[in-house]
Amino acid sequence: MSQTAKIDDKKLQVIADAIENLQFGEVQITIQDGVIVQINRLEKQRFPQKK
Repeated sequence: MSQTAKIDDKKLQVIADAIENLQFGEVQITIQDGVIVQINRLEKQRFPQKK
């Protein structure tokens, strides 16, 4: 069985949702004993500087 087949579809959907429309930031996936246990999304809001 491939590694991808071991990841359940709900976790893959959560990761895809976290990435969607993310302009600046990061998605962190925490894995313990080969299993995804946590997904964090950090989004940064950037504003243009007026000169």
